[in-house]
Amino acid sequence: MSHQDNKRQKHSPSSSGLSGPETVPPNASQWTQMRQEIMDSLRAELQNDFQSQLDQLKEKVAQFEGEASQGEAEKSKLKQSVDQLKNENSQLKSKVGYLEEKVKSMENSVNKAEIKSKYLEMVKKNEQWEYPLAVPTMGKLMSVGYDEDHSVEIIHDIDYLKNVTTKMRKGGHIDVIDQPVGVYFFYEGMLPHYKEFADALFEYKHTIDYMEDKKFTFLIEGETFLPAQVLLWLEKALKHTHFHRLEFNPIQTEGVRYLDFISNCVRENTRLETFRLYNVSIENSRDIDLLCEVLNNKAPLKEIKLMYIGIEAGVFQEIFSKLRTEDGHKIVLSDNHLSNLRPTAMSEFLSSNPSLEELDLSLNPFNEQDIVYIADALRHNTTLRRLRFRFPDPPTNLNLVESVIFDSTSLNAAYNSNHHCNLYIFFAGRAGSDICRFNTCNDPTLNRRKKIYTLLSKRNRRRENASFFEQDGIGIKHIPQVLSLLAPFSEHSIETGGRQDYDE
Repeated sequence: MSHQDNKRQKHSPSSSGLSGPETVPPNASQWTQMRQEIMDSLRAELQNDFQSQLDQLKEKVAQFEGEASQGEAEKSKLKQSVDQLKNENSQLKSKVGYLEEKVKSMENSVNKAEIKSKYLEMVKKNEQWEYPLAVPTMGKLMSVGYDEDHSVEIIHDIDYLKNVTTKMRKGGHIDVIDQPVGVYFFYEGMLPHYKEFADALFEYKHTIDYMEDKKFTFLIEGETFLPAQVLLWLEKALKHTHFHRLEFNPIQTEGVRYLDFISNCVRENTRLETFRLYNVSIENSRDIDLLCEVLNNKAPLKEIKLMYIGIEAGVFQEIFSKLRTEDGHKIVLSDNHLSNLRPTAMSEFLSSNPSLEELDLSLNPFNEQDIVYIADALRHNTTLRRLRFRFPDPPTNLNLVESVIFDSTSLNAAYNSNHHCNLYIFFAGRAGSDICRFNTCNDPTLNRRKKIYTLLSKRNRRRENASFFEQDGIGIKHIPQVLSLLAPFSEHSIETGGRQDYDE
């Protein structure tokens, strides 16, 4: 029992009894003192508890702060380690890149040394080589029925084969200016000469590989007969020896499809930059697919020339829709019966050949609707730099294409013309269009200025600029801006005396 309970028992009436003396109850002052003592005791007890909990909390806070500080230190240390690893990784990548470049350089040097070694080995091996076949004499040829002129021609042609075969064996460069390596003729009795030629052509790979700064051309001249055996020899050689330029003309042969022979030679060539095909019959979808398959996206092929291909109307339209190049800068599609285009054929062709800079569509029988489609494709194209046409009988609406290049109906129309593509239009028996003089600069901005200057100059001579400014919606306050735009061009024109070239 507590002290307070003892007090209550001593002073309560029940505990007094009848037999004990009567207890005097505490007065107000005593009650106040007792309450104060109790409150002080509780307050002290609570204060002690609170201080104890506060001290514990401070200890925990201090512990957490210590751990946090330690964590920040660890984090900072970890970040430094990560940064160091990143730096080491970057340095390692640089070293790896340097080593890779060095390895490539060494491999390139080794390859060049190997190529040079093979070339010199070939030259040394053939140093004493002599053409093993005899060139027939005039008398022998005339004795078997050839007349004098024909005999002279045969001797000349066999001499060519002998000379070019010898030069290939000796490792010499055969320039296009002299006469490209190729096949120009075939006469009875020349088969052994062509075997020597094909063997030398196969070995000529070492010369082309070694003379990397020179370009080499191979061609097959047209209007001759070649036996299947000659084509097989040539195909084996051309699949091994890669020329920069291949040109094929029509021949007569038996037992071998000429287009298959051409495709096999092109497909294997990794050096081909220029491909030219003249008057070779392509008559069905298989031939079209075969030709496009070997030409499409073939790097580093930059120039494709297909002429006199469309034997039937509609054949070349299919080639036009399927031909796609990766690096092609120039495509010549002249004289191919190309007409009746689909509405989007031209725009699709240009968008599918984004590297194309020059397109020649001369001597194709385009109709008026084709001209509309071509003009619309040019209106939205900014990659083509040169477009060529030649017409024996031009469509009546040819001015639609010209107006895309330079629309002189208003300043706004001139400003929004095509300033990228130079248009060349030629006509049979008369001078060509002068539209080609406007997009001559590589900078489209200068071409635009030239056209606006030409238009203002033309109007000025008729004193019409004021009325046309109003018609074009150009206020007086905007005229200085127009003139400042033309100032650099007008000064250049006056200094060079070129104004008359731009005025009409």
